[in-house]
Amino acid sequence: MKKLFLLGACLLTLAACEKKSVSPEPTPEQGEKRLVRIAPVMTKVSETAFEAGDAIGVTMIRSNTDVYADNTKMVFDGSIFSGSLMWYAEGTDGSSVTAYYPFNEAGPANFTVQTDQSAGTSTSDFVAGVKTGVLPSAHAVTLPFKHKLTRIVLNVTNNAEGEPTSIALKGAKLAAKIAEDFTATVDEAADAGVIVAHKISATQYDLILPPQTVSLIATVTTAGGNELSQALQEAELKGGMQYSISMIVNPSDLKVAFGAEIAAWEDGGEIGGDNTLIEKLSQGYILYHEDKYTVAKMKDGKWWMTENMRYVPEGITPSAELGNVTAGVYYPLTVVENSRAFATDNETIARNGYLYQAEVALGLKIGDIKSLEDAQALEGAQGICPKGWHVPTKTDITNLVGKGVGITTKTDAPYYDGANGSIKLLNEDGFKMFPCGMVSINNNTVTAGTLSYTIYEGRIAAGMMIGSTQNGSVTYNTANDPTSGLKNISFCGLMPMTNKATEAEYTCNGTNVSYRIAGALRCVRND
Repeated sequence: MKKLFLLGACLLTLAACEKKSVSPEPTPEQGEKRLVRIAPVMTKVSETAFEAGDAIGVTMIRSNTDVYADNTKMVFDGSIFSGSLMWYAEGTDGSSVTAYYPFNEAGPANFTVQTDQSAGTSTSDFVAGVKTGVLPSAHAVTLPFKHKLTRIVLNVTNNAEGEPTSIALKGAKLAAKIAEDFTATVDEAADAGVIVAHKISATQYDLILPPQTVSLIATVTTAGGNELSQALQEAELKGGMQYSISMIVNPSDLKVAFGAEIAAWEDGGEIGGDNTLIEKLSQGYILYHEDKYTVAKMKDGKWWMTENMRYVPEGITPSAELGNVTAGVYYPLTVVENSRAFATDNETIARNGYLYQAEVALGLKIGDIKSLEDAQALEGAQGICPKGWHVPTKTDITNLVGKGVGITTKTDAPYYDGANGSIKLLNEDGFKMFPCGMVSINNNTVTAGTLSYTIYEGRIAAGMMIGSTQNGSVTYNTANDPTSGLKNISFCGLMPMTNKATEAEYTCNGTNVSYRIAGALRCVRND
C-alpha cells in the first residue's frame, strides 16, 4: 500500500501465484483440494486501496485450538491476495481467520510508525481483520479490515507567503504493542518523537501515530524558514479513530482551532489548541466550536460572553418536549400568537442560544449531582465553556450586578443602579442582555416541565441564566434525610427581567436557579 489505505472489506485471496478471478467457482467434489480464498471488502474508506506488492500475514486456527496456518505471507496482485495455502478436506470443521498489514516475518507483536510520513502514510498504517466460523469453500471468504492506530488530519489555512515546507507533530510515542486480538496500545517505554505529516493537498495534511493520551505540539516551517509552534490540549487518541486539527498559519504565529469533519476511518472528533478556541479579545470576539461569540470586558474587570451559548455537547440532542425532563439541552423559546413556544429555526438559535440544565452546563450528565458536596465542588467549573473560561460564580454575579437572592448587596458594583442590577447599564457597555425565558422543572420528581415567565408587550419578559455556585436550600427525597438522595438543589444564576414600561426599569439580579431548570448560559473568562 504505497498510498493511504482504504479501510473496508478486503478480498484476501489465498490463491496461486498467478492472478485469479474473484468470481465464484464451481464447488469441487468432497475431499478435493481447494485453495483458501479470502476476498477484501473495505467498510471505512480513505483515499486509495491496497496496491500490487502489498503483503499481509494470515493465521488460521481450526476448531479454536489447532493452528492450521501461522503468519503465512500473502501478496496482493492488484485484485487479490494470493498464496499457496490449501484448505483442509473436512467441510464442517470451521476456522477463525485473521490477517494484518503490513506483513512482518516476526509477527505483528510490535509496530512502529515512520517519523517521516511526508511520502505517504501507508507504511505507518497497521490494519487487521478477523472472521470466525469460516468453512472450507471454493468461494472467497470476506474478511473485514479495520485500522488499529490513530489518524490525524490537519486542515491548514495558510496566511503566510508561500506554502509551508514542513508540518509536523511533536511529543507522540512512535511504537505500539499489538495484542493477539490486534488491539494496539502505545509502548510506554518507547521514545517520543517528531512525525512529519504527509501532504494531501495545499490545505490538508495527515499522519498516523499509535493510540495514546498525549499533549502534542504542532509545528509549521514556513516558506520563509520560520518555525511556528503551538501546544495542543491533552487528548486521548483511540485506535481506529480519526481526529482533525485546523491550523491557521500566519506570518509570525500559529493558531489551532477546530477542524471540519472528514468522513474517513471512525471519526474521533477534533483536537483543539490549549484554549480549545481562538480568542480575538481586542476585536471583541472569540471562536469556539467554529462559532463566533461576541465578548466584552465589563467594568467588573472580567471578560464576559455577550451572547448566549449555542453549543450542543456531544451525545446530546436538543429537545422541544416538555415531558423530556432530563434532556439536558432544550431549544430556545419564542413568542407565537402571544404564547411561548420552542423555536428550532437557526435564526432564533443564533440569537437566543440554547437552554441548558445545570448539570450539562457544568460539564456533567443529568443525574450526576447526587449530594450537596457534589454541587459545592462545581463552583467555578469550566463546564461546556471554552478552556480558560467558566460558568459564572456567585462572586462573579455579585461583582457585576451587586444584588440578588442570597447575595449581600454590593452597592459599588458597576451595574447596580441603587435599587437593582440594571440591564440598561449593562447594555450601555455592550452586554446585550435580554430575557430568553426558561423551562421550569421544579425538582427531579416532576414528569413534565413548563415554559415559564410572562409575555410583556409581545416579548418574553424574564428568564434565568445558569451559574456554578451552590446557593439556597437543599431538599431531599425524604425531608431532612441526605441519605434518601437529592430532590432539588439550586445554583446562583442571573434573572433578567424586562416586564416594565421603560428600559431604565429593566433589572438583572442574581437568583437561585434549580439544577433541573433549563436556562441560558454565558461564560466568564478566568483571571
